[in-house]
Amino acid sequence: MSMILRLVDRIETFAMAFFFSAALLVGAGQVVARYVFNTGVMWSDQAFVKFTIWAALFGASRAVRDGLHVRVDVVLDQLPPAARRPVEMLGLLVNIAFCGAMLWAAIGYTDFLMMVGTTNIDSGLPEWIAFLITPTFLALMCLRYAALIPVSARSRSGDPWKPDVAPGERAPPAPSVH
Repeated sequence: MSMILRLVDRIETFAMAFFFSAALLVGAGQVVARYVFNTGVMWSDQAFVKFTIWAALFGASRAVRDGLHVRVDVVLDQLPPAARRPVEMLGLLVNIAFCGAMLWAAIGYTDFLMMVGTTNIDSGLPEWIAFLITPTFLALMCLRYAALIPVSARSRSGDPWKPDVAPGERAPPAPSVH
């Protein structure tokens, strides 16, 4: 599992850098075309938005790994470790179930787009290519949440993102989920 997670780390890092760089190049190219040459590229606005969103979705998967994804932990922080672990596990399972249901729907929608065969007016590319990011992102999210379950089970506090610290003890490095 750790080998798969290291591969996912590399894919996320590459995808974020690639799509943010592509958005930057397309956006800068459009500005130069518009203000220097008084023209533009029809598909550039759409490509800029899509590249930015794709990079952000890969970043959201990375945020789950690092404990930076949005979650409500005010109540969890008040629970004793014995009660916190099952609540954390339940939260992880709910996240996996939700992402799994959305993954199922995204695969169905992408399949529908492939079957219908629509193409984008601006770029001429099949629509399903732009929507392929959704099932990819949701599969990564399911994998990231699933990888946190054993980390949470091993943690004294039940929290997969916070290091275990007993009173008077130095904090060890944050637990690794890869």
